[in-house]
Amino acid sequence: MDEQKEQTVPAATSTAAPSSAPRAPGVQSVDRALDILEVINAHGGQLSLSELAEETGLPAPTAHRLLRTMIAKGYVRQLANRSYGLGEKLILLGRAASARA
Repeated sequence: MDEQKEQTVPAATSTAAPSSAPRAPGVQSVDRALDILEVINAHGGQLSLSELAEETGLPAPTAHRLLRTMIAKGYVRQLANRSYGLGEKLILLGRAASARA
């Protein structure tokens, strides 16, 4: 099986963005999706697509595709002002993690 080379995303200008850290080996799309969740959280739970793209260093179309998937699964929600926020499914995961800690 061929190994894929690790690809890095340019570091964002904000120190709060997880993309400023080196990428861990693994599945790039999962890494990027988790970066999006962390950036939304670090910015008070709500960001626009352009802000997310800038903070994560992702192209806007890539960020949008990841967001659409996370919305469909309940991890992100699109707010009335078209910005994105953390979804309710994260509460369920957090509760389960706390109960097992």
